[in-house]
Amino acid sequence: MTLHLISHNTYAQRIKLLVSLCFCVLSTLSVHSQRIVRELEANTDTYADANDSLFNNEKKSKKVVPTSVRAWVVDEVYGNMTSVPVDTLHHQYQNSNLPEGVNGHYNTLGNLGSPRMSRIYIERPDMLDFMFLTPLDQFFRTIDKCMHFNTKSPYMNIAYNFCGSKDTGYDHVRALFTNNAGKRVNFGGMFDYMYGQGYYTSQATSLMNASAWASYLGEKYDFHTYYQHNFMKMGENGGITDETYITAPETHRSTQNASNDIPVYLSNTWNRQENDVFFYNHHFNIGYHKADPADTTGTKTIFVPVTRVFHTLKLGKYMKNYRQYTKPTNYYTREYFAADTTQDRTKHFALKNIVGLSLCEGFNRYAAFGINAYIGHEYKNYRMIDSTVVNGATEFPDYSRKYNDLFFGGQIIRTQGQKLHFNVNAQFTFAGERLGDFEINGKTEFNFFFLKDSAQVALNAFVKNQLPSYYMRHYHSRYTWYDFDASKEWKMRVEAVFTSRKTKTTLTGAIENIKNYTYFQNTMTPVADATSTTQRYTNAWAPTQHYDMIQVFTINLQQNFRLGILHLDNDITFQKSTHQTVLPLPTLSLYHNLYLDFRIAHVLHTELGADMKYFTRYEAPTYSPTLGMFCNQDPRYATKIGNFPIISVYANFDLKKVRFYVQYYHANAGTNRYLWAPGYPASPAGFHFGLSWNFYD
Repeated sequence: MTLHLISHNTYAQRIKLLVSLCFCVLSTLSVHSQRIVRELEANTDTYADANDSLFNNEKKSKKVVPTSVRAWVVDEVYGNMTSVPVDTLHHQYQNSNLPEGVNGHYNTLGNLGSPRMSRIYIERPDMLDFMFLTPLDQFFRTIDKCMHFNTKSPYMNIAYNFCGSKDTGYDHVRALFTNNAGKRVNFGGMFDYMYGQGYYTSQATSLMNASAWASYLGEKYDFHTYYQHNFMKMGENGGITDETYITAPETHRSTQNASNDIPVYLSNTWNRQENDVFFYNHHFNIGYHKADPADTTGTKTIFVPVTRVFHTLKLGKYMKNYRQYTKPTNYYTREYFAADTTQDRTKHFALKNIVGLSLCEGFNRYAAFGINAYIGHEYKNYRMIDSTVVNGATEFPDYSRKYNDLFFGGQIIRTQGQKLHFNVNAQFTFAGERLGDFEINGKTEFNFFFLKDSAQVALNAFVKNQLPSYYMRHYHSRYTWYDFDASKEWKMRVEAVFTSRKTKTTLTGAIENIKNYTYFQNTMTPVADATSTTQRYTNAWAPTQHYDMIQVFTINLQQNFRLGILHLDNDITFQKSTHQTVLPLPTLSLYHNLYLDFRIAHVLHTELGADMKYFTRYEAPTYSPTLGMFCNQDPRYATKIGNFPIISVYANFDLKKVRFYVQYYHANAGTNRYLWAPGYPASPAGFHFGLSWNFYD
């Protein structure tokens, strides 16, 4: 793939690209889409016989294309469906493409699609087995976030976002198409491409996703399948060499004219990942037919499943390659081997099979909940280099490590009814590398009336005792090499969430205890350099564990206010970690959005406003270019970031099937320069534009 897939010459060229993309996709699909539309029911307002004189004398009825689209996700084990909103809402659309997240919760390297980590601890996902994908969650989709659809007409969405110039900024193009073949079968595909040149030197990103999915929802048989291929390439610059370029820019006026004039540690250095993921879940249902209570004629019946047999298959093929074409001076503490760029890589293959049996919820009045049980097997293969001595000389051949895990689990679930829902899961590993691992988690929701409207209290909890990821324990590369004998990590969390639609309030409180917390630690070694005006350090990274108990306490309040067309949305998070040097967290994180919400000419839904992101100062995790992971700073030389807001102003519009926005990002950059992570500044002030267009025919 050529990194410069998207032209960056002018804004006009970018608009031409979007129009061309729309035209090509529409031309390709037009014949097929029209045939499907004609076969769908209720495509016209009325029906008339061709022989009717009134029909012949008057104009034909205007064709009306249904625009109903449902979306859901399925879990990896049981294939349970959970409804999710289709990406058609325009509120906060101007923030949907920012690497720091919609509400600014993430520490990031600043560029589109670059690695990131949530500052809100309870929002951090579990480490993936191929851990290098975990920080790329702005782009990479786990199976439980891959959407399936059901449509009454062919549905397509084309979105384009961009900012900056030919030398800076980013472009993001996404095209999604999905269609039903009858009421039960759906298929679709998506192409997603992110290209970020970056406002700072040597931090370009190029990320491409091609996905396809299909589903069938029958009475006695159903399935969901999803395939995605991802190619991800990220430039590594090691951060800026001197943070005073950001924190005190007035001291560098003579040497800095633009953000890409700031010197960085690395150049011509890349992390490249490529992966393929295939998922297939299906159910065989056994049950009976009964009269449809909604049918007054008594002729229709509905199928009631009693027992369900399910099977889940997941295949994953992953690769990470660290490529360095210009060797840095005094950046890495140690070089373990000198080799060409193709050697510094690792590969991983995983195959998981799960077979289970369900007793379905609601097949009679005594079946108030469903029961699921399963047994599974997972095969894993890890390939990376190793060192060996042959005839007195050290060689670095590839080696392979293969593991097999056997596990079983179950679930008790209630989704029907108005007031009470719950879901309790458990999984235990009884053979293999992860022998003794277990996880028990549960969630319950209670709905009730509050201030003459609906409200909800949700309780969530889990207990986990798990071995850290293989790559947290073993990794061999040119500049980072470790084999770490880690203990199992134990976690327990209890969380309560109160939600009131009447008062527009969501209040979350959580407490978590962690033992044997596992994390990456940076170790810095001072370098004597008489030519540099600032102290330089070499870097080394390795995993470690904190064997004492750590407790994390979190309170989050989301409270929205409205006075006529004036709105104020607030997201306030307070956190406290009992070991800040091991698990550093900002005490306070804030997001505030003040805007006017109104319609122009009764059709153009408009939001005009400004938002602010802020967090208190703390010793935030730094970043390792060789690992592509965040890690704790060396406490001897740690620096703090935070205590500066980022303020942006925007205009957000929604006109029927089209959403678009213009945003002036980081409007206060001239007075408060900002770091998202140590050594990694936020993008400077600039205009951002975005467009999303839905097509239903």
